[in-house]
Amino acid sequence: MRRRTDSSDCCEAPGAIESSTDNPHKVYEKAETFWSRCSQDEMGMLGGTTGLHAPDVSGSINFLNTLKKNNIITKFENALDCGSGIGRVTKHVLMPAYKSVDMVDLVDELVATSAVYIGTDDGIGEKFVEGLQTFEPPVRKYDIIWIQWVSGQLTDQDLTSFLQRCIQGLAPGGTVVIKESVSNGGKTLFHDTDGCWTRPESLILKIAENAGLKVSHKAIQTGFPKGLFSVKMIAFKPVHPVEENDD
Repeated sequence: MRRRTDSSDCCEAPGAIESSTDNPHKVYEKAETFWSRCSQDEMGMLGGTTGLHAPDVSGSINFLNTLKKNNIITKFENALDCGSGIGRVTKHVLMPAYKSVDMVDLVDELVATSAVYIGTDDGIGEKFVEGLQTFEPPVRKYDIIWIQWVSGQLTDQDLTSFLQRCIQGLAPGGTVVIKESVSNGGKTLFHDTDGCWTRPESLILKIAENAGLKVSHKAIQTGFPKGLFSVKMIAFKPVHPVEENDD
């Protein structure tokens, strides 16, 4: 979707496995208010940072192609775009590769705008309006679940739980991809403006491991302007994969 990319305007939060907050519901309400007020276009989805769209799309497509080449992803039926917003990633990254793409976002207005932005219903599946902290993907459906610039909107505990539900949502052979800005120095940074955390890569990997995922491939996004957080793309497989003959 869109999320924190700027490395400025942030304050430190604990870097332990649980990023503490007295009331996560207030943080989630703040995020929903922030994104509902953003412009419903590519600039708004990218946090107002210019020059990100083209290299971001190119980097994601290259990452997908690498996953295909290495047989990490082998099926291209159903995809899920988490934090989809107006459908920027859906339209430019997932729809060219998958027969059907479902979308989920907590802001109703953004999901509604996606029909205009994408311009066609051909290849669009279900549209869910719900926060990822409670969203339950349909079971055993997705060949890929793409989570971009939205994992930082969840507390560590809620992100762990969401990734566990994502595992349940994977079809046999399915893959979870997290594309996210990462902090340096092992510290988690909290951004009060939009209510999100920027975690170090090590913490993202630890949360994924705790959820039951293992790394299949990693890459770094290139071509972004200077002064931004590094952006990592990480493909995960379940430690206990779903088998074709599972009940």
